[in-house]
Amino acid sequence: MADLGKQTISIGSSANDGTGDPLRTAFDKVNDNFTEIYDAMTFGNTSGIGNNNILVTNNMFFSNTTTNTVANSTTIVISNSTSSFTITSGSNYYGNSTVNTTANSTTLSIANSTSQGTLATGSLLIGNSTVNATVNSSSITIGTANVTSNTLTLGSSTDAANGYTYLPNGFKMNWGWVSANSTDGNVTFTSAFTTNAYSVQATSNTATATYQAGVIATNNTIALIRTANATSTNVFWTAIGK
Repeated sequence: MADLGKQTISIGSSANDGTGDPLRTAFDKVNDNFTEIYDAMTFGNTSGIGNNNILVTNNMFFSNTTTNTVANSTTIVISNSTSSFTITSGSNYYGNSTVNTTANSTTLSIANSTSQGTLATGSLLIGNSTVNATVNSSSITIGTANVTSNTLTLGSSTDAANGYTYLPNGFKMNWGWVSANSTDGNVTFTSAFTTNAYSVQATSNTATATYQAGVIATNNTIALIRTANATSTNVFWTAIGK
């Protein structure tokens, strides 16, 4: 049938004054109004809310001065002067002049002129011409990273006279001081190394040659530091290992 627009039933000036639409005319308008609504929709006995799904066969428009939305049987497009968003049966798209995003059941891709990111079921990839990063459940791989603050935290640490901190690539550094002489000066690392201490350096706080310290043995938990003098002196040490 032709699109007649909304038809309003005349109800007269007052009750039972005989000036309103006859009953047949009134219900003809009701039928015409319902027919236009039903012709604009598709009903199906498939899974959904209740026993029927309702689809708009052409388009539904929602708009104001800055935002326009179009919905039909396959897509929903939401847009304004700077961005747009489209939903299809397999993907969602968000974009503007510099940023484009695609989301579907397995990936989320975000891109603009300088960077792009992809989210898959097992990892998140973020990259541009200078920076590439991969994030998954067990690791983060970054090609180039700039840390603008003065602190980069890698694992745990102890800020004390005898302490330790983690270094890049899985290395660790212990440091401290011990009172050492020719027979005593055993050091127990604040945080034991998993494998071994690869390098241990010791320096006495006394300039006399016989007080200068040496490291005579190390393993992953201790270092043995001695001097050539029977009198004890403070010895400061650092150990790097893994």
